[in-house]
Amino acid sequence: MIGVASPSFCRVPFRTMLEQVSEHFELWEVLSEGLHMLRDVRDGIRHGRDSLGMRFQVHAPMSDVNIGSVYEPMRLASVAEIGGVLSLSRELDIRVVTVHPGFVNGIAFLDKPEAFSKTVQSLKEIDALSKEHSVSVAVENRPSGINATCTTAQALFEAVEGTDLGVCFDMGHANTAGEVGAMLRGVSRFRNVHLHNNGGQWDQHNRVDDGTADLALVVGTLKASYRGNIIVESTDLLSGVESRRILEKVL
Repeated sequence: MIGVASPSFCRVPFRTMLEQVSEHFELWEVLSEGLHMLRDVRDGIRHGRDSLGMRFQVHAPMSDVNIGSVYEPMRLASVAEIGGVLSLSRELDIRVVTVHPGFVNGIAFLDKPEAFSKTVQSLKEIDALSKEHSVSVAVENRPSGINATCTTAQALFEAVEGTDLGVCFDMGHANTAGEVGAMLRGVSRFRNVHLHNNGGQWDQHNRVDDGTADLALVVGTLKASYRGNIIVESTDLLSGVESRRILEKVL
């Protein structure tokens, strides 16, 4: 199923956005941020599911949540925040949650491998929480140039090694790092997919055919080997609808 997500949505009251999204999509990946913090929109999600026939996934919060923090109290707080989202997702019968790996902040610039090590530690703890709540976690590859861990396929798959965590393949992010082909080689681990495009320099979230990422290669691989949902990550709802129409012609 093709769904939609956009950071811009969480600035609009949930019920208003729900009505707009449901006119075009049956699946919405809700970003637990802003006006859409999962604990605050539980009733809206139930209404969307029970009255509008909507299905939901969740993207864990990003703002100030850093599972790669080298400052242990903040790392623990970040893992706890994700654990809370997993618990709420279980309550709402939402089965897929996408999580960002760690960022390199502050003193971590003096020892970047430590931020990766902390990310790996956190993912092991999140793996246990995923099993506890019976919610699948997909760890997303990050774009280059933002001081993030797991911008390459090698780093991402190394980070989840030894866990049952899945991967969220983000085509636009991979394109900024020249990693589309490398990421696709790990398709068996995909539990979620984000599609958007860019010129290869920064994370523009363009329409799926507007950029240098090889959409034909991505679609071919997904058609052959992936059976999960595809989320169009767009700047707004209209461009999300346009991307879905393009995808429907080729999938």
